Amino acid sequence: MRLGWMSLVIAVAVSGCSSSKTSSASSSGSTTGTGATSTATSSAGSTSASSASSTGNSTAASTSSTGSSGTHSTGSSGSTSTNTSTSTTGSGSTTGAVPGGPRVIYTDVVSGPNSGGENNDGAYLSIFGQTFGSTLANVTVTIGGVEVARYLTLGASMARPDIQQLTVQVGALGTPTPGTPLPIQVTVNGVASNSDVTFTVNPGRILYVDNVNGSDNTAVPGDITHPYKHVQLVGNNKTAAAVSQPGDTIVLRGSGTPYTDLGNGNDFVRVIDIGGSEPTGASGTGPLAFIAYPGETVNVVNGSGGVSDAAVFSGIDQTAGYSGGNWVTIANLHLEGDGTAGVIALQIASDHWRIVNNELTAPNTNNANVRAAGVNGNGPNTVVYGNSIHDITGSGGEAHGVYIDGDGSYDIAYNVIFNVASGYGIQAYNNGSNGSNTTSNMRVHHNYVHDVTGKGCLNIADGSASGFAWWDNVCANIHLSCLHFNSLDLVDAQVFNNTFYNCSIGGGAGGHGAIDNDWAELDTQQVTLVNNIVVPASGADYTGGSGNGWGDGVFVSNLYDNGSTPPNDASAVNAPPQFENAGADFHLANGSPAIGAGSSSASSLVTDNFELTPWSGALDIGAY
Repeated sequence: MRLGWMSLVIAVAVSGCSSSKTSSASSSGSTTGTGATSTATSSAGSTSASSASSTGNSTAASTSSTGSSGTHSTGSSGSTSTNTSTSTTGSGSTTGAVPGGPRVIYTDVVSGPNSGGENNDGAYLSIFGQTFGSTLANVTVTIGGVEVARYLTLGASMARPDIQQLTVQVGALGTPTPGTPLPIQVTVNGVASNSDVTFTVNPGRILYVDNVNGSDNTAVPGDITHPYKHVQLVGNNKTAAAVSQPGDTIVLRGSGTPYTDLGNGNDFVRVIDIGGSEPTGASGTGPLAFIAYPGETVNVVNGSGGVSDAAVFSGIDQTAGYSGGNWVTIANLHLEGDGTAGVIALQIASDHWRIVNNELTAPNTNNANVRAAGVNGNGPNTVVYGNSIHDITGSGGEAHGVYIDGDGSYDIAYNVIFNVASGYGIQAYNNGSNGSNTTSNMRVHHNYVHDVTGKGCLNIADGSASGFAWWDNVCANIHLSCLHFNSLDLVDAQVFNNTFYNCSIGGGAGGHGAIDNDWAELDTQQVTLVNNIVVPASGADYTGGSGNGWGDGVFVSNLYDNGSTPPNDASAVNAPPQFENAGADFHLANGSPAIGAGSSSASSLVTDNFELTPWSGALDIGAY
């Protein structure tokens, strides 16, 4: 029997070891601000109430340590170890990783300074990956072949507990050439990881913010003992955001008191007349980052009962002549947005927004007509990695987990999305009013979406066009369809190796199936569905919707169970998938008819499974 993270509550405890590398545990519990719903998910499709954490998974202990280059020594709050890394925006390739050894998947920031800030050790960098172990003292991180200065925390990430978060402070890193991507490598007990994820040394300042003990009047950039009090505040030109420049990192301290200030436009932060740029190595370039101080819980609450039209973080309409708003990173924060604009709103054509390892929730909109999401808007080079997005409320069916409403390019991966009460888990919908008429280039993979009580799981709807690749996702316990189509513009979409379970719980009587099409017939020029497991809820069928159905060859090598009329699939497997524990653990048990039964036509896209284990031999059907 193979056990997966969906059937386990994983706690990563870090303990001290040798005299040269010691560490002390610090809490990394996840909490939200006023009125937040706290839920911990320990199994697929199963949630249990918790008063401490609402990350969607287990809360793990993390370690905090401080030291000089190459050392791990115990430190108090405000002391960290150094490491910085940049993440590629791809699908989490781990080329070069030793089987069973550590693997680096992505990072929070992609560039930063190698000096300034705490202890003059430069940028904080969180590296996300697997098999980093449970003891920080056994871990070594190099960037460009040089060991980082300080090792800060090791524990579970915000969303998927099988992905760990390792945080360092980068330090000098020798004499690197600014603007040049440097390979990150994590070595655990002598075994080295892949080195295809990079970090770029780039000039910038570190601006600390403490909403209890800070002062905008006496704050000093780079000085952790003289923090700002506000991130952004209307009428105040001395806040951290107001004085920020491209390349700066705004570090929010976890004071125990939620941040509730209103910045421009009633957002907590509206990125207007500020922002970042490509990190070229020159002063005044680089992304503008908003991150939590390592090992501290930072809660931000914006909006009250849907009375505000604002978000927590908001971009701008780049087509309207405003300045700023590009190259923004938001990471490691707990954000509650109870207004009508969602939690993080990119707005229109915002370039290079990177949203990593946050908790995003909107539990207290009081049924306002919220047309937004945990993440919503559009723009090129958008990365949404490893977020816990949950308890998204609102009325009108328009409040989603992730809502892409215009053209750009998107990599949406490793997120856990649950308790969406009005809309879809992940939606692409473009009505032509947000800067473009169609949406293209949307990669959605390795996400777990469950317990959607509003509409469906994945929605490829109006205006969806080319470059859609959705694979290795798990959808479970979904009110309507697990996969919905409603686009005449679709070209060559690929929906491969997903697991759709208990779909259309409430939609069977309304003509909904596990997979719906509400438009004209879809043929192989528009979409192919390959190697998916399709298990509708009792009383629902495999396909449905008000459209004209499906052309020949659209369905290839899918497994169907619990419905009545499978679609036309010449290589179908019509049998129970034999999960290890249906609804809790979606691994395939030994003897499952899905093992080795997948079509090789998906192999160019599907190079690993949901757990990021590389495929060898014939593909299975489903995400595992």
